[in-house]
Amino acid sequence: MAETVTLTTPEITPQITTTDYRVSYLQLDIERASVVIHLRGTNGERKEVRYDGPAATSLMGALNTANLSVKSLQRRILERIITDGRIAGAVSGSPD
Repeated sequence: MAETVTLTTPEITPQITTTDYRVSYLQLDIERASVVIHLRGTNGERKEVRYDGPAATSLMGALNTANLSVKSLQRRILERIITDGRIAGAVSGSPD
């Protein structure tokens, strides 16, 4: 099972209930200091998280020097999104 973040409180819209997200896309633009992350939800819905400027530079620096044999890139991204308060939940699963 791929690593996912299980939401503390599900997101409910009239048509769907989203209980978790996984990373589906990652763009690192060093020159423009931009990070774009797409998350795919329980029912295929998408959520975009962006970091620009110093926040993006900081995130790219942390990812660039991370020991990915300890934690996967996807787990680090999901944990950062949670730490920054973009979503609330807990990461589970193992790398693909």
